[in-house]
Amino acid sequence: MQNHITNRFATTIVGMMLFGFGIVILDSQRASAGDQDGKTTDAATTRFLIVGKGKIADPVEQQQRGIDAVQKVMNAVKASQPEAIVDPLAENVMTIDQYRRGQAKETVTGAIFRERLKRLTETATPQDTVVIYTHSHGRKNGFEDSQPLGGLVMELPVRMPQHAGTLLWDEYVDLLLEIPAKNVVVLTMSCFSGGLVDYLNSQPVLERWKERQQKEGRNLIVLTSQDEKLTSDPIVKENEIVNPFTYAVAMAMEGKADGFTLAAGKPVSDGPKDNKISVGEMIDFILYTTENTVSETARRANTAKPKVTGSFNRDDVLFELIPGPGSGTRNNSAQQGVPDGADKPRR
Repeated sequence: MQNHITNRFATTIVGMMLFGFGIVILDSQRASAGDQDGKTTDAATTRFLIVGKGKIADPVEQQQRGIDAVQKVMNAVKASQPEAIVDPLAENVMTIDQYRRGQAKETVTGAIFRERLKRLTETATPQDTVVIYTHSHGRKNGFEDSQPLGGLVMELPVRMPQHAGTLLWDEYVDLLLEIPAKNVVVLTMSCFSGGLVDYLNSQPVLERWKERQQKEGRNLIVLTSQDEKLTSDPIVKENEIVNPFTYAVAMAMEGKADGFTLAAGKPVSDGPKDNKISVGEMIDFILYTTENTVSETARRANTAKPKVTGSFNRDDVLFELIPGPGSGTRNNSAQQGVPDGADKPRR
């Protein structure tokens, strides 16, 4: 069943946390897979780009949450999909004074992020699944008088004053639509991130992708943590400050989306599980969990209004899960760090 959906479903400071580009050669079915960049020629590969970008003006605890988000999603992926290729990238924690004194430098910039996206365009094949998760600040549509769009803050505004360090939605979409994979999943955690959905659904942009599934058999799925008007604020869950979208994404990737079914807007308990996550299961789980997870403190109430758009078949399988120790359970990345077999940080 094809879908084109445009509606919304109603501390330790760690220094030098640049995660490198990790390569994992897959199972025996992929033994003929090719080069050192991880490109395969005869079998499907799942590729994750997981990016966290903070600002030096943020409190260090808030900056650390960006690193924790990258680690959380990475740990979840590695627990249930150990054969996936994971490229995690997180900004350093630094103060304004450290930056000015040259004691710390950015490890995530717009140029680096663009390069990672272009690398996906070059290495992904038409059989692959590509998932891009970003955790960053966002700009509201119309934040500048000179142009109408918002976007993701990927530069320090003091160093890149054009658009206040923002990667605008139009450039981001151009890069995303170039990725040749069968499945392209875009998971965007930022304030005002629903502006990405609005831009994708605007003309003439919509004409570039709305029939992708019908005409090409390819899926494009875009989920955002918030609508275009509101900030994307964290909640408290299991005594941890975490964005509800990040929490939902990690839970989904661990396997909790397997068999997830809604009836009359409510989850159906004990749904059938098959160690696979379909497009529909992932979308429904992330949207429902993001919006309905209750914070453990009223001071950080859940105000999430996530949005979705795309051209996809809900029945298509996105991920095949490999059960193992800890799979289907939530990892505490702050305590566990990088799990055995995960991609190691590169400085």
